[in-house]
Amino acid sequence: MNRARDASTPAPDTDRILVDVDGTLAWQLPRACQYLGEEYGVSLQPEDVTAWDYRIPGHDDHDHIGDLIFEAFRRDPAWYFGGMEPLPGAADALARLGEDHHVAIATHRPPETHDHTRVWLRDHDIPYDEFVEQVPENKAELQGRALIDDYHGNVADALAAGMDGLLFSQPYSDHAACDGATVVDSWTDVLAAFDLA
Repeated sequence: MNRARDASTPAPDTDRILVDVDGTLAWQLPRACQYLGEEYGVSLQPEDVTAWDYRIPGHDDHDHIGDLIFEAFRRDPAWYFGGMEPLPGAADALARLGEDHHVAIATHRPPETHDHTRVWLRDHDIPYDEFVEQVPENKAELQGRALIDDYHGNVADALAAGMDGLLFSQPYSDHAACDGATVVDSWTDVLAAFDLA
């Protein structure tokens, strides 16, 4: 059950935790690999995707993996987003964080897909206080105490803005690109970073 608050009255900056979705709450790479297999006959494992500009071997005429993911969810967002599994412990961790903080979902998914994201969050019982409708390219322009994200560029921006940055480690995450971040491998690690373990 979501503890949704009116977005016009956000929590104080010190309480607001910004949380990304793909690669942080939702494990998107298995779904992307499934799409590439079905649409392009490509056998790819999630651990093969070591960068967002990863190009599929033998398919140089196609865009990089990030563009192909965009293509997949544009074609059928209900299929693409609905078939993702949550990362283990995500729902419980957000419930624990929400006891003392204002949890705000901040995803770069296109606004026209937000209804699908809300359905996915509901279906997986992932609690939050606020869903940010318009997320700027630089997530650090949003107010908050911390950003939890899998993309090192977003975390680096948050650190530069004076926020805490937690980098959810994925095969494509570049730890060196966001010096000073707390690198986490699981939601248990996130809770430990907030002294909630």
